[in-house]
Amino acid sequence: MSITDNFERELADLKALHNGWVVANETADVDWLRAHVHPDFVMWNTVGADFYGQSEIILLWLRLREMMAQAGSPRAVSEAWGDDYLISGDLAVVHCHALLKVDFGDGAGAEAGGDLDRKFRCTEVYRRDDGEWKMIHYHGSPHLPGLLGGR
Repeated sequence: MSITDNFERELADLKALHNGWVVANETADVDWLRAHVHPDFVMWNTVGADFYGQSEIILLWLRLREMMAQAGSPRAVSEAWGDDYLISGDLAVVHCHALLKVDFGDGAGAEAGGDLDRKFRCTEVYRRDDGEWKMIHYHGSPHLPGLLGGR
């Protein structure tokens, strides 16, 4: 296998993981987390809270899934665009812009800020352990184009 073939295979694997992450966000798919998130995962969440370890994000998503169900919203809208990939050895970085829309309803949703309809920038970091890519870090922050001349 050539270096180019190996890179193309790794890139395809990372694109599948990134797309899986985007889709998993629609239903708070904890099975996806168990399969693809590293035990030492760190998340700097889009709404501003930090989560440490695979177990904390699983608990977060179980809680969000319950809040969505109580609001009668079985799915969120999760989209991503403009993704770019950097692969270097056993680390890979994906960055993109994204949209997340979730109806948390009244009551329980107030803790999460009620309805969420936000565009943001995100960075996903993957580490390869024993030949398998796992997400080790995620950072999401609001996208405010035009601020201080930025895009």
